[in-house]
Amino acid sequence: MPELPAPWGIQLHTASATPVYLQVAHGLEARIRAGELPAGSALPAERDLASRLGVSRVTVRQALSRLAEQGLLERRHGSGTFVAPAGPSSPDTRTLGLLESFSEDIRARGQRPGARVLHFEQARPSPAEAMALALAPRQTVYRLRRLRTADTEPLAVEESTLPASRVGPLTAADVTDASLYALLSRQGLTPHRAIRHLRAVNATPELAAALGVPEGSALIATERVSWTRDGQPIEFARAHYRGDRYDFVMELHAEDMQA
Repeated sequence: MPELPAPWGIQLHTASATPVYLQVAHGLEARIRAGELPAGSALPAERDLASRLGVSRVTVRQALSRLAEQGLLERRHGSGTFVAPAGPSSPDTRTLGLLESFSEDIRARGQRPGARVLHFEQARPSPAEAMALALAPRQTVYRLRRLRTADTEPLAVEESTLPASRVGPLTAADVTDASLYALLSRQGLTPHRAIRHLRAVNATPELAAALGVPEGSALIATERVSWTRDGQPIEFARAHYRGDRYDFVMELHAEDMQA
């Protein structure tokens, strides 16, 4: 049976908000979907895999369990873990509850994120933007709309509104093919908490053209407000993700209860 090739090429970012086990899972998933790990490939034992990646066995076990739940890996008692037979292409998965940028998410999957600015302006906030960002009507905001890609494939259209007084000078060139969260972090404005709303919509002609999908295709629409650690609202964002390429997954935990 074919064995897992080396070197691994999975880049782990310890400073990322994405848990390491998810980074490992995303890296392996990207290689499985790219055909680098064909069906039937045998994975090393958890101890060996952890040693090669420089992580704990618990981290590896969590990553493999996640991929097994997705149907990408098979665990055979007494034999080990193997890449499952190829099935229908499944969407990329994004975990709810993790405050991470699009760029972080795509890099964790082993792909290259990209951004093309579709619109950029400095203007007065709309009533919804002023309320979300706690701004006075006469203050100004940066409003940008970008096409987000993974390995040049269009995946989402993102719209972000930032308070100009908090962000400082900003141009379209600053946000072209760059992580907005990384830019904010360099200015000491790292998003620390966010509330996101999701709903299903159909692609308008404009969104369909930007994302390369048929008009009326299923999209996942999100709206998010992010705050810095000291409670300042720093971003009001809306996005439309391709429904055929993205799944949002939420991990839920029961509260501790006294008997």
